[in-house]
Amino acid sequence: MAMRKKKVYKFSDEVMAKDAIISLVFGGLGLISIIFVIVMGIVLKGSVPFEISAFLLVAAIMGVTGFIFALISLGDSDSGVIGKRMAMILSLVDIVILAVLYIV
Repeated sequence: MAMRKKKVYKFSDEVMAKDAIISLVFGGLGLISIIFVIVMGIVLKGSVPFEISAFLLVAAIMGVTGFIFALISLGDSDSGVIGKRMAMILSLVDIVILAVLYIV
């Protein structure tokens, strides 16, 4: 008779890694900054002042920093994977949008 493997359950008090939360916040703020600059560019018909376009630099810094924090959070095995993946995807979306805006 085959022996059944005993299932081992692991419970954690922390729902999401702190690094993933920081990455989500940076990615979200970066995406909001990008949307703000695009909307202002449409409203002002392309004549956006330098102060508003500086938000793209802030979005780039937040996107890269969020991506770094998402990579760090992947090493933490105590918390869930969904939040880590969402943080990584959101930061990558920021970086890809900024790359497309730079090319165009």
